[in-house]
Amino acid sequence: MNLYTEPEDAGNEYRKEMLAQFNAMLSREHRKADSRRKRFFRPDFSSVQAYAESVEGYRRQFEAMLGWPLTLDDPPGRPKVRKKFVATDDLGRITRLWIETLPGLETYGLLFIPPADGPHPLIISQHGGGGTPEYCSSFFPCCNYNDMTRRVLKRGFAVFAPQLMIWADNFGPKCDHGKLDNQLKQIGGSYAALETLRLKRCLDYLTKRKDIDGERVGMIGLSWGSFHTLVAAAVDTRIKSAVASCFFNNRKVYDAAPATWFNSAGTFLDAEIASLVCPRRLCIEVGKIDNLFGARLARAEARKVREAYEKLGIAGEFLYNEHDGGHELDIRDDAIEFMCEALKA
Repeated sequence: MNLYTEPEDAGNEYRKEMLAQFNAMLSREHRKADSRRKRFFRPDFSSVQAYAESVEGYRRQFEAMLGWPLTLDDPPGRPKVRKKFVATDDLGRITRLWIETLPGLETYGLLFIPPADGPHPLIISQHGGGGTPEYCSSFFPCCNYNDMTRRVLKRGFAVFAPQLMIWADNFGPKCDHGKLDNQLKQIGGSYAALETLRLKRCLDYLTKRKDIDGERVGMIGLSWGSFHTLVAAAVDTRIKSAVASCFFNNRKVYDAAPATWFNSAGTFLDAEIASLVCPRRLCIEVGKIDNLFGARLARAEARKVREAYEKLGIAGEFLYNEHDGGHELDIRDDAIEFMCEALKA
């Protein structure tokens, strides 16, 4: 039988053409989405109060986009908590906590209470990808967190460092947050929604403690912890001041699955999420030589957020901080001082 054959690369040019057509189509649709997003997100800039009231509706839409379990009604009362004393050192008392998030689901974290009399303002210290509460709190030598938890603790703030469902293999069983996100999206939710609910429930407990001032709450996070800081502050207005380090960027370029949702390009990308934090205090931090998230694209997105604060006459409540390092928390104290200043009595 005589059948036609050809070299295996004979059809390559057609596939190249298909991909080029797809990329061109996607570029056109993203430009349309940019226009839709500008028409969609139009808060009231007539005053700070008017702005804060006008973004409440957007906040609810953002929660709905993230999905379950943020769409559940808030449970009544304080969540149940389990505690285990760890140690007392020169910076205070350390306790392990397990805080109920949903029935049968707890959030683990480390609570640091300074030795001075309270109530103390509270900072959430959020580790990033591959990290743990112990790692970002310098229980053993760490790299890019640059002593994040204890730099805040030294300023007399209580600190809670919660565990995300993301850690390196040497810190426990394999846990793939991308896979978790896929599984949660199949049931109408998302990884971001679950982690945000975890933080909300932690605050439900922590802000009611007698040794914590629930009116003075801030949050700082690095890398994926920065993403969760931005989302949590956008959703939960109890967070009055935040530092999001080394994640904020152009999400159409850095489109990791747990940070993208259906129709996000037409509604909420990083600049819009950050604008939900406004008029509360916010610092966006990037590293000039970050090899994961380029500073150039972050700079352009941050200008959009700065404009919102400037229009409201509160430019001093926003800080865009580019430091000379890479994918790490700035070794300088500018961002931390900016966050803490808003929470001092």
